[in-house]
Amino acid sequence: MLNAHLLLIDDHTLFRTGLRLVLADSPSVASIIEAGSVMGAVEAHRAASVDIILLDIQMPGLNGIEGIKVLRRHFCAARILIVSGTSGLETIPAAARKEIAGFLPKSASSVEIEDAIASCLRGDTYFNAVPAGAGCGNPDGHACGNPCQGYQASSLTPRQLEVLDQLSQGRSNKIIAHHLGLSENTVRVHVAAILDYLGVVSRVEAVLEAQRRGLVQTGR
Repeated sequence: MLNAHLLLIDDHTLFRTGLRLVLADSPSVASIIEAGSVMGAVEAHRAASVDIILLDIQMPGLNGIEGIKVLRRHFCAARILIVSGTSGLETIPAAARKEIAGFLPKSASSVEIEDAIASCLRGDTYFNAVPAGAGCGNPDGHACGNPCQGYQASSLTPRQLEVLDQLSQGRSNKIIAHHLGLSENTVRVHVAAILDYLGVVSRVEAVLEAQRRGLVQTGR
């Protein structure tokens, strides 16, 4: 299906904005609407035509798992794709898993996100998961294409670590994009995923937390 209508539900405005900017260029996407909560989505968009819902888990009020049944009632034709930065697939109850079409960590690349959406539009499922203690055979962190049993907490991708290193040097998105050969929109998405992964809300906090975890060098 082309010209799909997407609904993004996530309480992090920066992540929603970055993801919307990337997906806006996708030939499969006709329109994108967004909300900061499940009930906010229902109140603002219940009359909208929605093909795919990209849903975060950890949100204030009604969380993503609890909200699946609510979304099913109001957007019965939509397929639900979980996009989480802190929770793994194993945290989703079996009953809820039957109601979703896929799962992605927020550290996923823009290519993976577009692949997941395309799979959902074809009527397939997409579960980018890693068996505990093992990889899926792709050292670059891209999806193996097969649903895996058990999920290991997501980590930053090699590209996001590069962006994080650039952030630690105080560089702007424009400079990072030029240095790494990326678009500014892609850099924004990576930065949003980094902030979410580290559990912070600003670039300065991200650098400090990354230094604390030993992800970047100190004293630059």
